[in-house]
Amino acid sequence: MATKSLNIGGLWMGSFSYPARRGVTTPFLARIEDEGGALSGTIIEPNTMGPSSDSLEAILSGSRQGRQVDFTKTYDGASDAAHAVDYVGRLSGDGNTISGVWSLADLDGTFEMYREAVWEERVGQEAEVVKL
Repeated sequence: MATKSLNIGGLWMGSFSYPARRGVTTPFLARIEDEGGALSGTIIEPNTMGPSSDSLEAILSGSRQGRQVDFTKTYDGASDAAHAVDYVGRLSGDGNTISGVWSLADLDGTFEMYREAVWEERVGQEAEVVKL
């Protein structure tokens, strides 16, 4: 995939982990728009921070330069989680995975994201393994 033609727009399934396993690995679903490297979108994830709602929603904004991806996830404040988290990652050679680190004040961890087609394939593979 040539750097000029990179576009990460679409649905991505991901998860983020806390350092030293201090929290649960949390899945999320991101809908990203990529307009020439300017990123925008939304993220939804289970609420692991408080009892106010079952899920949390956030706004995604950032940039992509070549394979470098940098975005901020800003929670909408409708729950107990009104803060922003920075993500810095790298797009894989095949353009289907983004992995990197997230940070919030003194806390940081890792994340991975997969394009919709990739996670559908992974779910299918996992189903086949369960059958065995």
